[in-house]
Formats: sequence, structure tokens, C-alpha cells
Amino acid sequence: MAGTLVVDRLSVERGGRRVVRDVSLTLAPGEILTVIGPNGAGKSSLLGAVVGLLPPTDGHVDFGGQRLRDLRARSRVFSYMPEDGEAPAEVRVETLLAHAEHFGRPPVRLSPYLAERLGVRGFARERAGTLSRGQKRRVALFVALCTSRPVIVLDEPLATFDPLQLLEVLPVLRDRAATGAALILTAHQMSDAEKIASRILVLDAGMAIACGTLPELRERAGRTDASLEEVVLDLLRGGKGIARA
Repeated sequence: MAGTLVVDRLSVERGGRRVVRDVSLTLAPGEILTVIGPNGAGKSSLLGAVVGLLPPTDGHVDFGGQRLRDLRARSRVFSYMPEDGEAPAEVRVETLLAHAEHFGRPPVRLSPYLAERLGVRGFARERAGTLSRGQKRRVALFVALCTSRPVIVLDEPLATFDPLQLLEVLPVLRDRAATGAALILTAHQMSDAEKIASRILVLDAGMAIACGTLPELRERAGRTDASLEEVVLDLLRGGKGIARA
């Protein structure tokens, strides 16, 4: 089910306030789009609207040239990991892994690969409520990545991992993209975004300030050797505008 994801002028209101403002983006198979921005920029709201959990005020989402009009249509396209989602405390990890494999219908050999690389087999007999934060995030990543759905949407998937753990996790995300999946993820740490992103979408106050590869963002900011953090700070200081991703 290969195809390009197109988000066209998407806007979202929450509590009477517009939290996403006319954001447009495209995402092709094999790409990793990382969404970054200050707290309250609208990152999670954007992801929620794309997968259909938040109703858009304006705009629409297409995949493979077809309009995604409801949750049923989106469920065939998106695998989604929310930032704060947790499994029921009493469920054993092995049950969660089995359900993910059954309902995700992953390609052959993907499930054992993910289980090994994410290290979840070592605590498969444990109940979800007894796991550490890092272990819970590894299980959540397994569930989201163990799928045949073409677009994988991850809200802050890297937040709980230390630098050594990231050395284990980041290659798993790259490998899923290399097999043709398209990934959208939010990142709080811009150094993490710099390591994983094919392209970077910068949000501020719900608006798309810029989107592109790191060299493209550097060119826009006039900072050819700057880090992503330095570039983003310059772009945010430079004023608000809407850019198509």
C-alpha cells in the first residue's frame, strides 16, 4: 500500500483556540519527517489531527491520491503511538507483543527483528504496570512499528532514552524507513531530530515556520555550519510564516 501522504492546509481548534494553523506537508515512502518546536507549538495536535483523533477545523488529509474521510480509512494507513499512552497495568508484555503481531500483520521477519533490536523479549513475562519508563516505551515502539500500515506516527518516541539507548533505538527507526515505511515523529531534543530526520518541520504557535532538510534550513537561516538548534532559534526569531513541507 505504497503512496504519498498529503496534508493540505490543516487547522485544528481546541478549547476555542486555534492550535494548528493551515499546515501543509507531504511525506513519501521511506522518509522520516521530524516535527519540532517550542512547548505549545501544536506538535501533538498536528499528529492527532493527521491520524484522525482530533477533528480538523479546515483542511484535509490524502493518501495515495485518496481522501481520508474517517477513522476507518485512516486505520488502514496509520500506525500511531501517542506520547502518554500506556497499556493496562495487568497485561503481560508477551500478550501485547502477540496482539501487535496479529493485528498489525507485519511483513515476514519484522516481528522477531523488532523484538531483538528493542530488547523486549527479556521482560516479556512481566506485567505492563511493573515496567520502567524506558521498557514501556520500547514496548510501545514495538507495537507501533510491528505493522504493515504504510505511515507510522510517533509522538515523542525518544523522550525516555539516554544517549546510549538512543544508539540502539535510532537504527530501528531508520531501518523501518529503509523498508518503505513513512515515519512522522515529534522530538523535544533537536539533537535527536538532527540524527534521525530526512526532513524537519518547524512549528511555532501552530504555524509551519519552515520545512526541509538540515542543509535547506541552514541555507534559509543563512547559517551554513550551524547546528539544528542554532538554525531553529534563528528561524523562530525571524518571524512567523507558513511554509509548505
